[in-house]
Amino acid sequence: MIGLRMALPVTLAVGAVGCATSDDRRGVNYSLTAKQNYERGLEALNEENYPDAVRYFTFVKQKFPFSKFSALAELALADTQFKRGSYQEAIDSYKTFARLHPTQENVEDGYVAHKICECYVQEMPSDWALVPPAYEKDQTAVRDANRELADFIDKYPDSKYLPAVKKLHREVMGRLIEHEVYVARFYLDGGHPKAAILRIEAALQRYPESGREAELLLVLGQTHLELGNVLTARQTFQRVVKDHGANFEAKRAQLFLDFIRDKYGESPRNPQANG
Repeated sequence: MIGLRMALPVTLAVGAVGCATSDDRRGVNYSLTAKQNYERGLEALNEENYPDAVRYFTFVKQKFPFSKFSALAELALADTQFKRGSYQEAIDSYKTFARLHPTQENVEDGYVAHKICECYVQEMPSDWALVPPAYEKDQTAVRDANRELADFIDKYPDSKYLPAVKKLHREVMGRLIEHEVYVARFYLDGGHPKAAILRIEAALQRYPESGREAELLLVLGQTHLELGNVLTARQTFQRVVKDHGANFEAKRAQLFLDFIRDKYGESPRNPQANG
């Protein structure tokens, strides 16, 4: 009798382990510990087996809620959404994770904020052969990405992800500059040079570290020249040559300076009405 009583719990235990560690219907074999299941999820994620990765990470969260691997699995689920291209869902998951785990290592070192920035960048419109270029499209997503990147730079000045974020920030600002130049040229071609000037001057103030100042200044100088503000145009072209001498725009600016000198002499003036 004692032998039978001892054998019964062992049999039940084996059955319980079998139920907890395998899922034949889905083809996923779960392990006994949170760490093992989390690592299997990472393996599936690295192999781009996203369905299995989700199953392992979800299993860790549900079965081991008080383990440190529960939070890591939650973050890994957001990483899975990112890698499978579900960027808006990933943004929501990363933000939720940061709110629920504000002192978690991956939140404090900027990893989560960095991934949010990458999601916003991925959401920006792209160039396709049969559609208008990206700078002609709605720039809401680009401005959202710029906001997140600038916010990261302010909040995580010592993060190891800062160089990557700064690189993305320059690229995003470049996209915004392209749009501003496109709009300014649209105004200029449409006979509205004053509107073009206001647009470019606002862009210079809004994106001082874009790396595209020379391009903006060149368009600004051309616009002033179109408007008849010859003195202001010369001053603008001179600024391009002085501050951006190594750029292609500086060579073009010098050509405009030569044109102004040949046509208006050494003392060009703006129209009296413009001061």
